[in-house]
Amino acid sequence: MTTSTTSGIASAGTAHGATSGTPLSLDVRAVAKSYGRGPATRQILADVTFAVHQGEFVTVVGPSGAGKTTLLRCLAGLLAPDAGEVALHGQKITAPPKGLSLVFQDYSRSLLPWMSVLRNVMLPLRRLGSNRAERLRLAEQALEAVGLADAGSLYPWQMSGGMQQRAAIARAVACQPQVLLMDEPFASVDAQTRADLEDLMLRLRDELRMTIVLVTHDIDEAVYLADRIIVLSGAPTSVTEIIAVPLPAPRDQLRTKLEPAFAELRAHVLGLIRR
Repeated sequence: MTTSTTSGIASAGTAHGATSGTPLSLDVRAVAKSYGRGPATRQILADVTFAVHQGEFVTVVGPSGAGKTTLLRCLAGLLAPDAGEVALHGQKITAPPKGLSLVFQDYSRSLLPWMSVLRNVMLPLRRLGSNRAERLRLAEQALEAVGLADAGSLYPWQMSGGMQQRAAIARAVACQPQVLLMDEPFASVDAQTRADLEDLMLRLRDELRMTIVLVTHDIDEAVYLADRIIVLSGAPTSVTEIIAVPLPAPRDQLRTKLEPAFAELRAHVLGLIRR
């Protein structure tokens, strides 16, 4: 991991709401992952190491084929790394853990079309062992948090793409996760909906006191949302740089993106990815 010397850009600094003494949510240590066997083996992740503090919003960027989704699945316990480990609050992850939720890119497939939105949001709550009344309360609370309080009776196919993604986010936050992982969650929506969803996630992070790790190809999105940006190299992947984002809070789609520091950060990240 290198450090940044670009003017105005801090490297590996502390986050909004976090200090150097803030507990770690995720600890990723020398994670490696390959696919295939023998001569066909392709190493995707070589040595990925970073930590995420409690309450941070961390974005992950890198060139196409860098293994960003593979990394996220290792963080979620859906894939076992070949080497290294991931720990959630100090406990090694060997399977999808309680206290962690994942929002996939393809929200249209993640929502079950034969279930109402409310039932979709309630579905994963069964693993918490709560009764139906409690599941209903949590689901309704989550739908209200994402602006879908009146949409519970709709089916996914009756909703716009932005509403479907809000429903997918509601399903994830209904479980009251301490850590939320997001895999390019806004890649399939229009620009205005994307901006609205970005601001929604900033609000939910603060209101629900979640730690969020979001993978994205969009550099503007990575800079706008993040307390820190993790820049990955091409495969076999390692961490090229970890960049603190000193933009003031609250963020604003117009004012923040007109900040000179925003343009400088964007150019610096783009340069690292192209390099």
